[in-house]
Amino acid sequence: MKFLEYLASDQAQQYFSVGNDEFPAVPGVGLAPSIAALGSFKPDDVNLSEVAKNIPTAQKIFNEAGWE
Repeated sequence: MKFLEYLASDQAQQYFSVGNDEFPAVPGVGLAPSIAALGSFKPDDVNLSEVAKNIPTAQKIFNEAGWE
């Protein structure tokens, strides 16, 4: 629980924003310059449940193609 609390802290979110070029998950945390240059965060409206329905087919294609 303490680790999850840390990950959600302003300090950790700032660290990930700067170190990994990520948008912070916590509102109000400052953005790294590289992220600020991208503009505001726009969440994707893709339904991941629909995407997940294609995973078995995608895996079959990967296997047939020999992709690793």
